[in-house]
Amino acid sequence: MSEEQETADEIGQLVDDAVKAAFEHVTNELQAARPDVFGLSMSGLGRCRRAAAYALARTEPSDPDLVLHGEKRAAHLGTAVHRMLLPALAHALGGTHEVPVLLADGSVSGIPGILDLWWPSKRAVVDVKTVREYKLDRVLVHGEEYEHRMQVGGYALAQDARWVVWLYLDRSSGQTVRVVEEFGPEFRREVWHRIWEIQKLAETPEYAPRDERGPGLSYQCDGCGWLRRCWGSTARSGESGAQAHIAVDEPAVEAALAQYAMHRDEEGRHKKLKAFWRAVATGGGRKPGTYGRWRYHFTKPGYGLDQKTIRKDYADRGVEVPVKEEAGRLMVRPAKK
Repeated sequence: MSEEQETADEIGQLVDDAVKAAFEHVTNELQAARPDVFGLSMSGLGRCRRAAAYALARTEPSDPDLVLHGEKRAAHLGTAVHRMLLPALAHALGGTHEVPVLLADGSVSGIPGILDLWWPSKRAVVDVKTVREYKLDRVLVHGEEYEHRMQVGGYALAQDARWVVWLYLDRSSGQTVRVVEEFGPEFRREVWHRIWEIQKLAETPEYAPRDERGPGLSYQCDGCGWLRRCWGSTARSGESGAQAHIAVDEPAVEAALAQYAMHRDEEGRHKKLKAFWRAVATGGGRKPGTYGRWRYHFTKPGYGLDQKTIRKDYADRGVEVPVKEEAGRLMVRPAKK
């Protein structure tokens, strides 16, 4: 095709393809530098216990390509922020960044990891987590995530730290929320208990608990090297459905329906509570702004389809409104006796 025949869409598609190829290239380069991708590391301590058990037991992965290949854009953007920020942060605190550590857990190889930042004058482990804005909200309410707690606790054990610091950073704005905790005896016991639990589960990893919701409903499952081994041969990354094989008999289906009904009712209750607290916080002409640890604002008004007007317009012109088939709604009610 000559230059005169090229279209903007074709040029744009070439750019899209190049961006995809670039992220895949970065994935391949990073994985080549990690010789033990499927072994247990610090980052796996707080994740799904079955995945951790598979890793510690050296179970052959059923889906290695989910780990070794792909674009993994969010992860790479997080890595880029780390490479920019950590050296400067280490310089400002007087510390060392990207420190290899090894926790002796009684096994031959130990549990390896790479600590973001070691602050020796305070004996503090500092770990940077790049997230989206909504996760900053969760940290403000609930504190650090359990997965991150166990990971950084593992680093602290390996370094005999006194303090642990989680620094959550919104990668779109640079806003940060930090959590600081003394690494005392109770925290140490919590981490060791998790390690010992994984060691015990690794003896029979197929019976270890699943801590994630399965393909299509969990990012961790969608990128797990043991996806089909865990969820069955029909499991596909990004597609739900394999969860059905958990309900092997009528009592299991009954229990699943009961759980669905409970969470449905909780969802309705939480919607009402959200509406109430919204009215409390933003009503009465109160101006948006910062209030202690929280701030709020309203986005610009948007536009949605005016269904009533559209239907009237079609009816006036004698034309049927175009429709598409949709899946039926799931209705769960107590069975009639």
